[in-house]
Amino acid sequence: MKKVILLLLAPLMLAGCQAPESATESSVSSSSTSQQTSTKTTVANPKTIKVSLATAIKRYHKQFGPHAAISEIKVERENGRYEYDVSGLDQQYEYEMVINANTGKVLRHSRENLEADDQDEQTTSQIDPNQLTTLTKISEAATKKVGGGTAVEWSLDHENGEILWEVKVNKGTQTSEVQVNAYTGKAVRIVKTETTDDDD
Repeated sequence: MKKVILLLLAPLMLAGCQAPESATESSVSSSSTSQQTSTKTTVANPKTIKVSLATAIKRYHKQFGPHAAISEIKVERENGRYEYDVSGLDQQYEYEMVINANTGKVLRHSRENLEADDQDEQTTSQIDPNQLTTLTKISEAATKKVGGGTAVEWSLDHENGEILWEVKVNKGTQTSEVQVNAYTGKAVRIVKTETTDDDD
């Protein structure tokens, strides 16, 4: 009779021993989830720009040829939509193309004779399109630099030997301009911060 009682009690004793382990696993899982949530950061993503930077550059080279170096790119909101404004040059001409950033349609393009004063720019301000980081990563770096917000304008140019994106970031009543290395995607510096008065 004693053997029967012991056999019946054995499963209950094992269950009692396993319960704390299960509770511990649940506690660790909950703690891990909580930690991941607390360290998660919110970054901006230019969702309203459906045409990628790479596609805009391809449109430019298709029109003017692969020899047409790129010297400047702007992404700004015009007439209720975002537009790419891509500028460049070669040894003879200056080029410009404006592209609808939502549809990819070329809105206008131009070619002008290169002035003598601008010939040095042909070699000193060229941008390597194959090394450019995506606008999404550039926006993430810029918004992280100012502690959040939304990237709303992008301007790519050559400055002091570096190819930099200057990104305008809106955060509450503040607007900041952040320089980001176009090739590495690392934020370099905040060049300006302005505060908008909400009393209007």
